[in-house]
Amino acid sequence: MTSTASPLDRRIDELVGQMTLDEKISLLHGANWMDTPPIPRLGIPAIKMNDGPLGVRYWSKDVSTSPERFGTTAFPAGIAMAATWDPPLVEQEGQAIAQQVKALGRNMLLGPTVNIVRVPQWGRNFEGYGEDPYLAGRMATAYVRGVKHEGVIATIKHFAANNQEVERNRVDVEVSERALHEVYFPAFKAAIQEGEAGAVMSAYNKVNGHWCSENAFLLEDVLRRQWGFQGLVVSDWGSTHTTAKTLDAGLDVEMPGGEGIANFRKAPDFTEFHFDGGYLDAEQVNAAVALGEVSIAVIDRRIRHILWALATHGLLDRQETQPTLIVDTPEQRAVARQAAVESLVLLKNHDAVLPLQVDQLKSLAVIGPNATVPRTGGGGSSRVIPKVEAQSPLDGLKARAGSQVKIGFAQGAAMAGEPGATTTLEAQARLREEAVALARQSDVAVLFVGFSPASEQESYDRTFELPAGQDALVSAVAAANPRTVVVVHAGGPVPMPWLDEVRAVVMAWYPGQAVGPALAAVLFGDENPSGKLPVTFPKAWQDSPAYGNYPGNDLKVRYAEGIYVGYRYFDEKGLEPLFPFGHGLSYTTFAYSDLVVDRAELRPGQWLEASMKVRNCGPRTGAEVVQLYLQDVEASVDRPPRELKGFHRVVLAPGETALVTFRLGIEALAFYDEKAKAWVSEPGKFEIHVGASSRDLRLVGSFDYVR
Repeated sequence: MTSTASPLDRRIDELVGQMTLDEKISLLHGANWMDTPPIPRLGIPAIKMNDGPLGVRYWSKDVSTSPERFGTTAFPAGIAMAATWDPPLVEQEGQAIAQQVKALGRNMLLGPTVNIVRVPQWGRNFEGYGEDPYLAGRMATAYVRGVKHEGVIATIKHFAANNQEVERNRVDVEVSERALHEVYFPAFKAAIQEGEAGAVMSAYNKVNGHWCSENAFLLEDVLRRQWGFQGLVVSDWGSTHTTAKTLDAGLDVEMPGGEGIANFRKAPDFTEFHFDGGYLDAEQVNAAVALGEVSIAVIDRRIRHILWALATHGLLDRQETQPTLIVDTPEQRAVARQAAVESLVLLKNHDAVLPLQVDQLKSLAVIGPNATVPRTGGGGSSRVIPKVEAQSPLDGLKARAGSQVKIGFAQGAAMAGEPGATTTLEAQARLREEAVALARQSDVAVLFVGFSPASEQESYDRTFELPAGQDALVSAVAAANPRTVVVVHAGGPVPMPWLDEVRAVVMAWYPGQAVGPALAAVLFGDENPSGKLPVTFPKAWQDSPAYGNYPGNDLKVRYAEGIYVGYRYFDEKGLEPLFPFGHGLSYTTFAYSDLVVDRAELRPGQWLEASMKVRNCGPRTGAEVVQLYLQDVEASVDRPPRELKGFHRVVLAPGETALVTFRLGIEALAFYDEKAKAWVSEPGKFEIHVGASSRDLRLVGSFDYVR
């Protein structure tokens, strides 16, 4: 009888058959903080992990960096990469990071983070790709493809519904199955089915009563059966709680292990954050096997997933060599710089105060706690120390302006946890007065405000408002200088009570190690801003869809807003945001025209094409992100007014016109039916809306879906 198993399956089966039970169990848990043990006699290498996703981070529990350790390229935060709306660039970023992973002798990257922005305060918003599942899916897929291109295992995290740091180790997320499938799952699904991700990391929290690390609905029903995922599932560090239940539910590797778990439990914050772990070590698993609680068949399934990830990334066949330690190459730095430039979003530019003109400036006031410190990224496990010292915004502006412009600096405010931080009202007032005096005597004032790795980081959520009295600082400076520009460093939306008082606002996120040069290039007009918001900015916290259901009570948080996350909620409620999803200005202007939908009726198995023209009407070369939103006009269920279903980033010279084409299939029309437990596309009328943001929709077309 001829076997129908593939060569890969046969090889994995052969390896599993050659392994002893002790060898199998050894692969279920870490050997230390970041590695699994190898099995040399069978050619099975250690999985050597390192933190991501913003670059390669030192892989010990100690997050500090001493001289004998190393630096790598600090790439822009995930939210900044999402603001580029440029998947090919994100793929280049993933590939560059994976090159550094290999150069340092590692083979598995703990990234990307693809969790959706549900609340502005989430401490890890900066790591992910924003509020929209389609955009996040395109970014995640591109990143994973870039990583896999280098034979490194990408790990998409944190599965699932990890959307706050408050009580992340204990909170139970109550969320509908429809919201999971339509909002919180799509980026994971796309990265697995299109990006071919090799690993998934389970989250700390519970989902609907079950820990994510032992949640059979998530790990078996969704990942394995529905999506066909064959790779390994690794726990977040210390997120396991049981032995048999964890293995039966679908977790393959528990981290950390060995001395790593012992050191974990000695950590000062162990009790506070309720870290756990050590349930899949040899002692626990052997005991469970002896009691009949865990079968050998279940263990074999776990091992097959580990071997599949190794084999499909070429790691079973790769001859291990000495690390080259060649990181932060000119090519990799170039990717980081381009990404930093493309990520910057020009939110407001009244009277074209930007770009700054060197020949028209005599003096420039640079103010704020983020002016002299390069805010490369937020805090926590994604924190990357650049190999070469990053240039601050102040130094970047000085280098660009040269001796023609007199540049003065005033701190204006000091954030807690930062050098020179002060808490007395008198000291705060003195800093503000110094800033006001400088602004009053300068032609233009540029404020660098926002958060820092100490105030926006993993393990904690941040405030919605800017810390350290920075809102009052902005208002005071704007009152002293009518030509005030504000640059905001943050991982998500912030309110701007001073918006009407200032001329221009730039959202800078955390743009990586090229922060200084990139900001100088955009502010002085050497580069034309093209970033677009991947999140909606509410005017007030009360306008947020999660308001009233965050951070939760009694260790439970209800996702009462359901599918109405981000712009979907604002559109449904008719609320005016501070800035809409997809918004971003340029130093040039673009006109949209001539939308053509190539068929009046779409049927199963067919594709529809929607084409339109986009013209650069201004004096400068620039990039526009053309966005397509779909509306189900005749839905039998509650659906958002519009949903993003496509985008294209086009670069146009002055006067140039491009034909932009979108291709839609019936999957773009579907919603998740909880009763049928399936995606459903209903016959009826659909409208296509095309424009420059979710609230700047310039062209409308329609078609009928006929089944």
